[in-house]
Amino acid sequence: MADDNKGSRSWKGQVVGGDSYAITLNFKWLLQIIGATGMVVYGWYQLETRIQALERNMGVATEQVELLNEERRLAEERHKEEMEQELSLLKTELNINPFSWGKKK
Repeated sequence: MADDNKGSRSWKGQVVGGDSYAITLNFKWLLQIIGATGMVVYGWYQLETRIQALERNMGVATEQVELLNEERRLAEERHKEEMEQELSLLKTELNINPFSWGKKK
């Protein structure tokens, strides 16, 4: 019986009966298939977690951009109002109409 072992260890399963159907599975191949499947699953998991993290960061960045745009818009409106007030003040203080120079205020 010991002389029968001439190669790598394998498992051979046969269907009992009239069929000549046989399955031979090499343990080395089985380990390689399990290892390759594990690497593919791990790679897919890493890819999925990276995509989810990027989506979360994109949502946070979008909220920050919207907030900054609103602040910029409010600052622009304040600046516009200040400029209008300054312009009206300058118009009242500086009389650049030469026809009204002789009139009393």
